[in-house]
Amino acid sequence: MKIIDCHTHLQTKELINEYNLNGNYAISIKALKSLIGNGNKFYRAVNDFDNIFIVECIDANKSIRKQLNKIEKRLKRTNKIIGIKIYLGYQSIYANDEKLYPIYYFALKHNLTIVFHCGVGSENLKDGFGSAYADASKIEDVAKYFPSVKFVASHFNEPDFESCANLVLNYDNVFTDISGGLENVTNKPSDIVVAEYVNKIEPLIKKYKDTNLYKKVMFGTDFFGAASGFGFKDEYVLVLKKLFDKECMDNLLFINCLNAYPKIKEIIKY
Repeated sequence: MKIIDCHTHLQTKELINEYNLNGNYAISIKALKSLIGNGNKFYRAVNDFDNIFIVECIDANKSIRKQLNKIEKRLKRTNKIIGIKIYLGYQSIYANDEKLYPIYYFALKHNLTIVFHCGVGSENLKDGFGSAYADASKIEDVAKYFPSVKFVASHFNEPDFESCANLVLNYDNVFTDISGGLENVTNKPSDIVVAEYVNKIEPLIKKYKDTNLYKKVMFGTDFFGAASGFGFKDEYVLVLKKLFDKECMDNLLFINCLNAYPKIKEIIKY
């Protein structure tokens, strides 16, 4: 069974080599210049890899129209771009802010997926700053208004997993992933990091066992290299195996990502 890592930051060839795709697929998400930022080098890094797709990003503090025009030009040159990320929380804006609506119309026009940072994240969100903006509940408004656009609430909206579960179960066009859940900046043994995350989320998975939640959750790592604290990969597969039945693995590791990113379906035949 092939695997698609729906959430990485493979910004350089060095990171791509460290990740070692081993015949599988990955989605590399471009970051704001203030976070990671790799400019045009980002495209040069992934250009030679047919099994890496690109999610662009929008800086909500700059001209959205100008940024969309640049993305539209890139779309004419490559089929690698499959989505656009908005860094809620890292930037002080809600998913349902009408300022962002041109992005959603653009996604509708070009069959792109919208990815949101959701939940408490690393770095500047650790102290709670920005977490209100990154709450997944605001996605409900745009999911209703744009039913033909696919949305991804990243990171399972940690720590409010339940509101995210309700969101993805209520809207066919909304998905989530477990990326970033194994952040390890203190160099704990991997088995401890895995156990801690499983213990946090397992009660919710058990509660929703008789639902289609397994069809809305994707395998994702947030991989940015071992030195970053976001270097786990195989451990995320282990997490999914601990949380879900064996019969769910095809969905979690591959099929759900195809459904969340319709552009990939044009390239990968399943």
